[in-house]
Amino acid sequence: MAAGRGSRFGGMKQVAGLGPSDESLFDFAAYDAMRAGFDDAVFVVSSESREAVEKHVAAGLGRHVQVRYVLQEAGDRPKPWGTGQAVLCACTEVSGSFGVVNADDFYGRRSFELLADELAKPHDDHVAVGFRLLDTLSTHGGVSRGLCLVEDGYLTGIRELHEVREEGGEVRSDEDVDLTGDELVSANLWGFRPSFCGVLGVEFDRFRARVGDDPKAEFLIGDGAEALPDHGTARVRVVATPERFLGVTYKDDVAGVRQELARLVEEGVYPSPLWG
Repeated sequence: MAAGRGSRFGGMKQVAGLGPSDESLFDFAAYDAMRAGFDDAVFVVSSESREAVEKHVAAGLGRHVQVRYVLQEAGDRPKPWGTGQAVLCACTEVSGSFGVVNADDFYGRRSFELLADELAKPHDDHVAVGFRLLDTLSTHGGVSRGLCLVEDGYLTGIRELHEVREEGGEVRSDEDVDLTGDELVSANLWGFRPSFCGVLGVEFDRFRARVGDDPKAEFLIGDGAEALPDHGTARVRVVATPERFLGVTYKDDVAGVRQELARLVEEGVYPSPLWG
């Protein structure tokens, strides 16, 4: 998903050169995904992000990976309808089981291996890769996170937390909820069966009927996941990853992310350049 505007970051962070050879975070995601067994990539872009994303892709991963683009249009809204609609837009370009990621986040190699392993199993369940909350925070300000509500290993809901930050050794948010930092959160690393596309189509129509033209309303992936019981027996398995999540919510996050990526390259986890 590469249609966002990066309002807090102050620029188009999808294509920010953060790796030692100016790789973007989606370069690392695509590299890890292909090593884990995924076949190709579909970029969901906006009219604002498309040119920059296509230019960056053509200079690197597009020479090694089959890439397609779909446009998520906002119309008269100040921003697109949300991550759920982004996946729905991509459904026309996918066949079989597929993964979903944010273009501007780093998930780590093991996360993609876990995702691919789950999707290869002979069941109809979908997959959410969960990260330890404390491992997803920024030292430069509060972030929004989706707290996974889990029962017997399956997702029962997602509680949106806002302005999550660490203060004085404690994890706090604007919501009235006690947090230890060990909770699992969704960072939008998902695996879906083809049936999820039909669920999203129905639920997005219902969503639009409820909210009308509300410019702030967003249809999230989690909204579709929470509606699964109305559509059959498939559920969302939650798989915890040991990886540390890296994001760039704020410009001040850039230095730390660059340092960590450089360390991984130095240790031989990734080549530099990735797409040499």
